[in-house]
Amino acid sequence: MIMAKAYAKINLALNILGKKENGYHDIDMVILPLELHDRMEIDFLPMDYENVITCDDSSLPNDESNLIVKALNVLIKHYDIKKKFRIHTHKIIPTSAGLGGGSADAAVVINVILKMLKITPSKEELIQIAKEVGSDVPYCLFNKPSRCKGIGEDLSHFTLKKKYNVLIIKPKKGISTKEAYEKYDEINNDEYSNIDELILGLIQGNDELVKKNMINGLEKPALMLLEDISIIKNKLLNDGFDMVLMSGSGSSVFALSTNAKLLQIEAQKFDPSKYFVKITSTLN
Repeated sequence: MIMAKAYAKINLALNILGKKENGYHDIDMVILPLELHDRMEIDFLPMDYENVITCDDSSLPNDESNLIVKALNVLIKHYDIKKKFRIHTHKIIPTSAGLGGGSADAAVVINVILKMLKITPSKEELIQIAKEVGSDVPYCLFNKPSRCKGIGEDLSHFTLKKKYNVLIIKPKKGISTKEAYEKYDEINNDEYSNIDELILGLIQGNDELVKKNMINGLEKPALMLLEDISIIKNKLLNDGFDMVLMSGSGSSVFALSTNAKLLQIEAQKFDPSKYFVKITSTLN
């Protein structure tokens, strides 16, 4: 049996550049991996068994809307795999949060099963497989600070100058990626991050450049869908945190700081019965 960690992510920038004919949006974004992770167990089953996929969160579906199921089916089809697997997920990353939990789990399935079967695809082939599963999955294969373009398949990595502590606050209600993009298509957006400048700030450790360019094109439509996001963000900003943003399509909001103690004090101001509250840190 192989045990692996599936790491969450946050978006420090998300620019939407247009919509393709196939319905996907052309994006340019900056993603940082977090210490926060799901724990996964993957093992072989006897050949006369069916694949078994389980999770300790019973609310998750067990069809192809679950990216673990989709990733396994894409691998089986691509490599004509006959082996059978048991995949169990200990779920810690909240769902419908913009933290990439489902994509991270799917990426672990791809990486681990290929390793178990001693299949060594090229990087390009690996990314193509991941792209079939979901737009965040190619990034999650590598878990490095990255700029992601296209529909998530065009990746370039960079190194952070410093480690950030991260406070994540998510309201009980989530937002689906589909409804966030649908709302985006209904409104005009004129806010874009200078991503070259943002990455320079992250490489140099220049927080002024970073916070100036922390812009998420999906935040405005998400605020229209769920008022709680605005309440959380305003609370963090009013309490003196200036590196605050919604991650991905929401509904999580995060604050970055090099001062873990300040984040711990802030975290205690949010009722855990109403919010998912977690302090974690960035990976490099």
